[in-house]
Amino acid sequence: MSKPSEIDQPFQPRKHRQEDTELDITPMIDITFLLLSFFVVASKMDPSAAVAVPEARFGLTVSEKNCVVVIVMKGDTPDTAKIFKGRSTDEKDLFPDADPTEMEDAIGQYVDSELSRRPNVEGILVKAAGDVRTGIVEMVKRGVVNTELAKDRKLYIGVEESK
Repeated sequence: MSKPSEIDQPFQPRKHRQEDTELDITPMIDITFLLLSFFVVASKMDPSAAVAVPEARFGLTVSEKNCVVVIVMKGDTPDTAKIFKGRSTDEKDLFPDADPTEMEDAIGQYVDSELSRRPNVEGILVKAAGDVRTGIVEMVKRGVVNTELAKDRKLYIGVEESK
């Protein structure tokens, strides 16, 4: 017997390889970067279309004479500060070191005593050095705003730029 020819055999479908379902996007990324670099090189900047920048404003001028003043300076370590009563940075005007809650209470008592002694004061001015941590200034602010007499006064916070 002879071998059956290919024509005589029943039809069998080809087995297809299962191809990757992922799409190779490398050529698309290449085209994107080529277009981007073309537009960067080919575009011209128009100097007449400059955007007008608003002038800087530094707020209002606050007179120290009409305010209760608290000065905050950097302490011996970065996490500490020296907080002074009034306009002086003399050691006799320094608040004693304490934990934050006691310090807030001491600042509040000082502000209350100054406001009751000088009822015509406009507000409270906190002057801080530029290298004082924000958390310390916030602690002083909490001490000021938690007082009863300071509720109807303005609070001014000034930070000196460090050079």
